[in-house]
Amino acid sequence: KTSTVNWDPVDQTVLANEQVKEGLCERCGSVVEDKNLTQWFLKITTYADRLIKDLDALPWKEEIKDAQRAWIGESEGARLTFPIHTGEGDIPLHADIFTTRPDTLFGATYLVLAPEHPLIDTLIQYATNADDIRTYQQATGRKTERERSENKEKTGVLISGVSATNPATALDIPVYIADYVLASYGTGAVMAVPAHDERDFVFAQKYQLPITHVIESRYIDTENPHIEGKEVIERNGVVGIVRNPKDNTYLCLQWKHADWTTFVTGGIDEGEDALEAVKREIREETGYTDLSFVSDLGRTRSEFFASHKDINRIGHTITYLFDLASENRIAVSEEEEQKHTLCWLTPEAMQSTDMRHAEFQYWWKQIVNGVEPYTGDGYLINSGKFTGKDNREVFSDIVSSAGGEKVTKYRLRDWSVGRQRYWGCPIPMVYDPEGKAHSIPAEHLPWLLPTDVDMTPGSAGAGLSPLARSRELQERVTRIFGEGWTPEYDTLDTFVDSSWYFMRYLASNNELAFTDASLAKSWLPVDRYSGGSEHTTMHLLYARFFTKVLYDMALSPVSEPFIERFNRGIILGPDGVKMSKSKGNVINPDDVVQKFGADAVRMYLAFIGPYNEPGNYPWNLDGTLAMRKFLDRVYALKNRVNEGDPSSETQYALALAIVKVGEEIDRFKFNTAISSLMVLVRHLESLETIPKEVFMTFLKLIAPFAPHLTEHMWEQCGFLSSIHISDWPVADQSLLVKSEMTIVVQVGGKKRAELVVSSDATEEDVREKALLNETVVRFLEGKLPSRVVYVPGRLVNIVP
Repeated sequence: KTSTVNWDPVDQTVLANEQVKEGLCERCGSVVEDKNLTQWFLKITTYADRLIKDLDALPWKEEIKDAQRAWIGESEGARLTFPIHTGEGDIPLHADIFTTRPDTLFGATYLVLAPEHPLIDTLIQYATNADDIRTYQQATGRKTERERSENKEKTGVLISGVSATNPATALDIPVYIADYVLASYGTGAVMAVPAHDERDFVFAQKYQLPITHVIESRYIDTENPHIEGKEVIERNGVVGIVRNPKDNTYLCLQWKHADWTTFVTGGIDEGEDALEAVKREIREETGYTDLSFVSDLGRTRSEFFASHKDINRIGHTITYLFDLASENRIAVSEEEEQKHTLCWLTPEAMQSTDMRHAEFQYWWKQIVNGVEPYTGDGYLINSGKFTGKDNREVFSDIVSSAGGEKVTKYRLRDWSVGRQRYWGCPIPMVYDPEGKAHSIPAEHLPWLLPTDVDMTPGSAGAGLSPLARSRELQERVTRIFGEGWTPEYDTLDTFVDSSWYFMRYLASNNELAFTDASLAKSWLPVDRYSGGSEHTTMHLLYARFFTKVLYDMALSPVSEPFIERFNRGIILGPDGVKMSKSKGNVINPDDVVQKFGADAVRMYLAFIGPYNEPGNYPWNLDGTLAMRKFLDRVYALKNRVNEGDPSSETQYALALAIVKVGEEIDRFKFNTAISSLMVLVRHLESLETIPKEVFMTFLKLIAPFAPHLTEHMWEQCGFLSSIHISDWPVADQSLLVKSEMTIVVQVGGKKRAELVVSSDATEEDVREKALLNETVVRFLEGKLPSRVVYVPGRLVNIVP
């Protein structure tokens, strides 16, 4: 299909969305461009729902599953139809929109079409500003989708002479085109609800479009909740926030009868306009009369106990922001003077002030962060028969009443698999003289790469695959299909290969089947798959997709390919950036092996960080040198080996190492397994002689990390068979129960000595031995301690 694709101008090839990182090609780092091309796709979107739902049963870490869910991007919403009018003699036109917030439909005050929306070609014939629209479309065409979606400066143009009808209110609303709407998401058209959507809000403010609030946020005062048995009174009210632009302070009331700080509040009298009501309240309570209106901040519903009225209150409040134009004031009544005093507070001071209600805290955040639309949940207002309802409870009812339907959309896009480069499998398609595509018949598969190709990207011309210059490929197609037939020149994304290779391993030499069905039943799903975290939304996602397709075709016995999934860490170059040929920071392991030995490099990579956890670990040559020195120490141990028996302390150290190394290897914590071996080496170095039995066991423990050195030393010790086929050591658990324990002795909270006591020593025994210790006696300077605190099995703290 023809689609806007991610174009890498350096390699001159298409990239899948998953291969673009922050607008750059994840392989070569070039800035990715948008380009319209006819390409082959795999319909991964058909499996979007199953790719999300089947994650629930997988025993993976939640962050891995969450990454896939976020990338697939499931959105529950509705498709609604807005009739379009072009003036006299209307032709039947409409725009379908997808929205995740149909509850805000009554607040839709304009309609926005993506500049590429196909409807514009028709509407422009009726617009009175066709030239402006074409100019805007051309300007938008020079931007990438990424630039458009990330640009905070919203731009657009009105389709003058055209209008749409809001299906909920039956009111006509203007139609705009704007580049913040993308043709590739949803339907390429959106209903704009500026009161409850951030992008629409910014756009509406810029172009002075109507803002209709249809949700009031709900706030319950937990410190002053409704009191059972008290009367509940609902009131429509206003809040007035007055800012002094000279010093950025805000007018507040400090109440005398209670420890309250509030903005100006009040009720709306019958027949009174809300804006006039709030000005009246500000005038009556503060005396200020010269105000400049700034903005309507929205609606709230607050529930609290009004102690000064002795009633439960439900307030439906409209909040307005004003600037103080001058300090002109009139006198306020004595009654108001008795209620509160005035104060001007900075935003920082308001943050530390106990504002009266939770809703005031909300408006305070609006002041600090700037006016923002309310995007949360609450009760509907200005919504016809749905007014007063919980917005979430009437989603479906609003959709039905507007003649819409509930639908699910996904962020995931079909997988573009055509690549304009040599490596990869040729796409097995050919074209007849009329340009119609045909798949290669089975008898001519596999469809192999030609060999007479200039493999330089773009060698056939900008945007063409190198295969376009292959005479052998063209002659092959002509021989099989006839004159006038042409091959597909693109190759498949290499992820197409790696998405099923674990199945091919079961029958790598089978020329008749892609896998062995009987072996697949035994071996699939794969027990454990470790990979880079960057492949959570690439290879892992693709492999799951392939497995599900093959399962549906009865070619795979499972629908999920992997039981366990680990995100391993990434080794960075010495410059702290991910190793890449294009960045010139790749370390050739052969060079390092030549200098320090394969085992030292292997152990450094295992020790640099936990293998099965995401993280970035810069390559450090000093680390490899340190591992080489450690292995030199290991090799030196053989000079102390004899036939003696191990002490109880050595038996304990060895048993502990067997348990720790085994457990950590099973958990893929190779770095901590090596740490345990380092502890054991220090112990062995402290011995005058090392019993041969202990040394042989130690070699088995370190063998997975230093296979070459241990094989050599094993042979030196007289063994004919390989160390790597010997039995793994098993710890005698009884040896892990120590007969002695070490107790730290502190004097005044500082460590002064250590005691070795029997494991069954009583607190009295430990206290007595600590007080008789020569070092402790010296620090006590002949004084008796005021207190002795004993932490069993760990320490004694003697307080002078």
